[in-house]
Amino acid sequence: IRWQTPLSHMRRTATQDIEFGGKLIRKGDRVVMWYASGNRDETVIDRPDEFIIDRDHARHHLAFGFGIHRCMGNRVAELQLKILWEEILARFSHVEVVGEPARVASNFVNGFTDMQVRLHA
Repeated sequence: IRWQTPLSHMRRTATQDIEFGGKLIRKGDRVVMWYASGNRDETVIDRPDEFIIDRDHARHHLAFGFGIHRCMGNRVAELQLKILWEEILARFSHVEVVGEPARVASNFVNGFTDMQVRLHA
């Protein structure tokens, strides 16, 4: 879920002037947090551009938000993904993508409208 975050970004409006990372953010400025950037931060995640299925601290990511803005359904989503992959891997040796996936036309949601696959026994 860190690798392919469901949402692209989250926007907020600054409620007060603040300096952050050496930059002044003024009250009323719009600030955007890009999940892809946070989930690829090499100061937090070792080798962030590599897909390592059994990496240490795999659940340390921003895919479901953070703090008071954390998704309330994140545990349900994680459980659904866990069960889905357990069942697929119990039935098939591998899943082959056989065509170019079609993405959702959105700058907010990272999703697919169509992905053709072949399941190998």
